[in-house]
Amino acid sequence: MPEPIITIEDNASVNDLRVIWSGLDQYNVAQTGLEGRLITVFLRNEEREVVGGAHGWTAFGWLNIRALWLREDQRRKGWGTRLLRATEAEAVTRGCRHAHLDTFSFQALGFYQKNGYRIFGELDDVAGKHQWYFLRKELA
Repeated sequence: MPEPIITIEDNASVNDLRVIWSGLDQYNVAQTGLEGRLITVFLRNEEREVVGGAHGWTAFGWLNIRALWLREDQRRKGWGTRLLRATEAEAVTRGCRHAHLDTFSFQALGFYQKNGYRIFGELDDVAGKHQWYFLRKELA
């Protein structure tokens, strides 16, 4: 049987990416007996268009927020805090006691700190002059 080959792909198919994530999920469940779930909270306008949202996963007693975004015209109106709180509240109902996320210095560090997140790690020299922050919060 021929050896596998390594390929580098900038535009991997969704199906191929699912193979990786599914394999990792199966391994994690086999090791812990615990299954994770995706979590997505949307902010929609009157036309039901997405104008903001949060997305991540819950597993192992933790909420991981992969992305929180608001369209420019929805910022500075309290929607970010409400999205964050709704995401955290759902995570607590799923048994999460902690949350973690990451953000860059040009994004929303102050917003997350204002909402109770604290830095536990940092990488410098990101895009030349920026920092990459890793934050956590106790939920319950």
